[in-house]
Amino acid sequence: MITVLYGGGRAQEIWARALDRAREDVSASTAIDVIAVDNHGGVAEPASLPKGARLIDPGRNIGFAAGCNRGIEAAAEGSVVVLLNPDVEVSPGFLAQVAGLEWPEDLAARGPAVRTPDGGVEQSARGFPTARTGLLGRTSLLARMRPSSRLVQRELRATPGSGTQVVDWVSGACLIAPRDRFDVVGPLDEGYFMYWEDADWCRRSLSAGMRVEYEPSLSVVHHQGSTSAARPLMTIIAFHRSAFRYWRLHVSRSLLATGLGGAVLACRCALKLAAAVFRSTPRRNGP
Repeated sequence: MITVLYGGGRAQEIWARALDRAREDVSASTAIDVIAVDNHGGVAEPASLPKGARLIDPGRNIGFAAGCNRGIEAAAEGSVVVLLNPDVEVSPGFLAQVAGLEWPEDLAARGPAVRTPDGGVEQSARGFPTARTGLLGRTSLLARMRPSSRLVQRELRATPGSGTQVVDWVSGACLIAPRDRFDVVGPLDEGYFMYWEDADWCRRSLSAGMRVEYEPSLSVVHHQGSTSAARPLMTIIAFHRSAFRYWRLHVSRSLLATGLGGAVLACRCALKLAAAVFRSTPRRNGP
């Protein structure tokens, strides 16, 4: 179990307590190794971590992908790795379910159903991003107004009624993979400081001849935004930088397409930043 920490808070407390409860349901013969990578500059206290957790302190914020890689490097050979966001809460039986999973050689990773605190289902399993993702992706107007549209469903695979299925990629909020898959596919690309490293790794898994599955019999609760809300502008910039890296590496087929994609993402980033600043600006009361 590998988690990259960003400054503690209530979400981290929920994460730690939930892991401690989940470990109680696992057979004593199954070793559960919790590795926490402190990406907040040495502020994580051992007392705030799950019992017996190992703490890795890189000394600075090296990015989410790099933090995960440090944890993967420290994981035991032959183990199953669970990459888990610090704002994700596992259910009491989650680790016992993970311990019982079988792993065919061509299966790179699984992703559970990722639920919201009110019981909704996040779009944590999707089709690979393309030029139309901005129009049909999970935050698009069409996805919000017509989530059952066939066009949207091609992009977004996780729905309340969906079952186990092969998908293009699953969210890194909770990604489960045998340790040796990272030897075959390679580590997460540290060029992605935050966001899109999961889609990139799953795409490379496909290129390596493996598949990725969405497994809704497993589920976690995502207290989304609790770690990124403290630095919204940095989060918006990191998201769009990573989106451009993915576009350049996996989607664009020409310099013109690369430039056009970069321009569109830059405009989108500017609009998002302006909206975030506007929302955070105190309003004066009227006369």
